Amino acid sequence: MKNLVERRPSSRYHAVILGIAAFLLSNCQPTDDAVGWNADKQMYFAKSDDPEMAEAMHKSRKTVNQFLAALSSGDTIAYNFGVKAAFPIPDGTNEHIWLTDVKASGDSIFGIIDNEPDFTTAVKFGQQVAVHKDSITDWNYTRKGKMVGGYSIRLMRSRMTKEERVQFDQQLKLVIE
Repeated sequence: MKNLVERRPSSRYHAVILGIAAFLLSNCQPTDDAVGWNADKQMYFAKSDDPEMAEAMHKSRKTVNQFLAALSSGDTIAYNFGVKAAFPIPDGTNEHIWLTDVKASGDSIFGIIDNEPDFTTAVKFGQQVAVHKDSITDWNYTRKGKMVGGYSIRLMRSRMTKEERVQFDQQLKLVIE
């Protein structure tokens, strides 16, 4: 069974969100199927047939026009725009990587690879890439201190214990509704 790999992003905003998740989950071990958080690699592993992760990706694609509208709006209280895209790994799986400094033109979203990939050789840290809006696997931005989008982040958070979520929310200083 193929697994999805999501790298912890390195940008300040995304690193804060998932860096806190790494801290909170540092004592968790992935299962034998390599599903869950790997603190050593600072990656979240999910099975390719994980229905909740598939729903998170579906929802992000279904609502991507909301993201694009906010991105192009010029609204100064909306910031930290990012999209996540899948890049192939030689074994046939994908590494999901956040792109920052995003801009859109037509149906394409341009951004900068936000971390050093561990598995894919298709892209490199700092490389500018373009992805079709229908191929993104997540998106988010901050508006008035609240995260908008971020469906995979919400899923990871929902899989935390109550205590981990409380600590995550306190350290994040960003509202996830």
